[in-house]
Amino acid sequence: MFGGFPFEFFEGGGRGFPGFAHGGQESPKKVENTRYYEILGVEKTASTQDILKAYRNLARTKHPDKGGDPKEFAEITQAKEVLSDPDKRKVYDTHGEEGINKGMSGSDEGMSIFDLLSGRSGGKREGPKRCQDTNHELRVTLEELYHGSTKKLALSRSRNCVECKGAGGSKVEICSECNGRGMVKKLVQLGPGMYSQSAGPCDECRGQGKSIDPKFRCKTCRGGRSVQEKKIIEINIDKGTPNHHKQNFHSEGDEEPGLAAGDLVVMIVEKEHALFKRKKSDLIMTKSISLKEALTGYKFVLKHLDGDKIIESAIGEIIKPGDIRTVEELGMPIMRTPYKFGNLFISFEVEFPKPKSLPKTCLGELENLLPGEKPRHDGKTVKAIVFEKSHVTENHTGIHTDYQEEEEDEEVHGQRVQCSGTIF
Repeated sequence: MFGGFPFEFFEGGGRGFPGFAHGGQESPKKVENTRYYEILGVEKTASTQDILKAYRNLARTKHPDKGGDPKEFAEITQAKEVLSDPDKRKVYDTHGEEGINKGMSGSDEGMSIFDLLSGRSGGKREGPKRCQDTNHELRVTLEELYHGSTKKLALSRSRNCVECKGAGGSKVEICSECNGRGMVKKLVQLGPGMYSQSAGPCDECRGQGKSIDPKFRCKTCRGGRSVQEKKIIEINIDKGTPNHHKQNFHSEGDEEPGLAAGDLVVMIVEKEHALFKRKKSDLIMTKSISLKEALTGYKFVLKHLDGDKIIESAIGEIIKPGDIRTVEELGMPIMRTPYKFGNLFISFEVEFPKPKSLPKTCLGELENLLPGEKPRHDGKTVKAIVFEKSHVTENHTGIHTDYQEEEEDEEVHGQRVQCSGTIF
């Protein structure tokens, strides 16, 4: 005895494990792998050249242009394509036509007794096939992402018919047209004497490989094996959920007979906000202030996502156009990190007074208050030039200079590369 099992159960030890051949290997199933050779009239030991030669000989008499049956010639072509390809031929010799239809590999070693006892499988084995995942975009506001939210999604999905348990009826038979494969091969004429072979779903069974007599079809699904079902999915949105974040709901997608249900994948899409732009956990905004505020200080009420906030400048602070100030921890919550927030970045625009809006009486006072030297000259007589406002369009047609002519010439022979940048 070894671990509760007699030595006879191990390789070289006698009877072998029940259901397995001697040495712990599973008893191989009998595979039908001779029909393609018989169609071409060659031995299983035939070389690739022998197979191609046999195909050409049959094509002289069996081709549809020679009065042959298209269905018979399709089988001849299929046999040639499989047996003339070393990889496909290996699959056919190992698994037969079933292996070709299912796309199996050329080797399939059975499980040993040691694999069975340890729970390991023999070789790489895939899990059950699943339906494709169902994808859905859920658009939410920045406020909902800030505070967190709960949404309900009304979903219409395909599910196996409960009445017939996904069978489609009470009397299901193998489709005689495709022999249960669900796929048929067809010859498509491309031109005189030119044909192409293609595979497609069987029209008789709609690719299912099974047919049901109308008298025995399920009245609920009408033989379709699946029905449409409405389901309400509750989606919890955490505080600080990032844009394009995906939530996966296992097996809540479509389901089909013979396939496991797919997942529902919901992607959170952030709606554009009127004031804030978001970058990860930070918020970015633009604030316009007057020249007076830029020089003497500003104070304003910010309509924040978390309520009104008062933003105030430091004493003596001067703001220049394009300056950026940071307010720490006034950005977005950091997802699943309690009491942690990003920052708020404020980009300032400074509004200058309109032309001639300042009284002449105060210009002298401003000149004395503001830094900078007065313009000087050496006392010589000079001509004073007063600039006038130019009306320049987007195409700079209001001002025409030699430089512009140079630019226009470059538009013909090639444009300058422009450099673009962002604040962050």
